[in-house]
This record gives sequence, C-alpha cells and structure tokens, in this order.
Amino acid sequence: MSDYRKSKRISDLERVAQILEKDLVLKYQPHLWINGVSLIGLENKVNFDINNKREWCKLIEFRVITGDLILDEQNLHLPSELEPKFSEDLIGDTTRRWMFTINKSDKKLENVEYDIEIIYEDRLKKRYSIKLTGTGGKCSLSTPKIIN
Repeated sequence: MSDYRKSKRISDLERVAQILEKDLVLKYQPHLWINGVSLIGLENKVNFDINNKREWCKLIEFRVITGDLILDEQNLHLPSELEPKFSEDLIGDTTRRWMFTINKSDKKLENVEYDIEIIYEDRLKKRYSIKLTGTGGKCSLSTPKIIN
C-alpha cells in the first residue's frame, strides 16, 4: 500500500473516531430542567426543584454568581447523583434534588434576582456548567457548556 493511501486511510479513521466520540458525548449528556420554584415567605427562602430528563449525572456544586440569594446550608447533600426521569409518573428521591437559597436582600421574594451556576458531571466524567437566571419564581436555564 502506498504512503498516500495509508495517510488517507488514517485520516478517514480519525474522522470516524471524532464522529463516534461526539455521538458518545451526546448519548450520555444529561438534560437538567427546573420542575418548579418554591417561594417560602415565612422563612424568606427560594427553593429550586432540579430534575433530569436524560442520562445519569452527578451534581457537583452550586455557585451564586450574582443576585439577592445566598446558598442555604441544606445544600450539603452535594455531590449527589441524579437519575433520569423515564416517565411522567416517576418523580422520586433519585430523579430530583432541591437547591435551597435564602434571600439576603430587603426585596420581596417575588422580586429577588439571581444568577446561579450549577456544575455537574456525566458518566464519561465530562463536567458541565449551566446557569439558572431569574426573578422570583420565574427562571430559565442556559445551554450547558462543557468545562473539562
């Protein structure tokens, strides 16, 4: 076999390997979502119900980036495994984790603003960062970014 053919074959195999690696990453990527936000006025707390729709993941860390909230000591359950939710009827202790926060401002809970980063890891040990941004009980999650 000529050197040119060997070189071309190696290049083709490298492309196939890259495609397979991307497919593997997509296959095992979790999909976090917020199932609800609880505003607890008497305790001045805002709690977030974090759920997972796809593959297993491990929640590693919550970080407040900016805003009126601070993390409650109840978040000491991290790191924590989060199983995927396979059906609408299944919501259990393994498919959800709560993130607990306290309002450090003088604002009403409906007006508190926040930007919180959630760090998690998939089966392939790839780490992701996703941002939870909102006001009061209305929030959205950003697109996850790989941080490995």
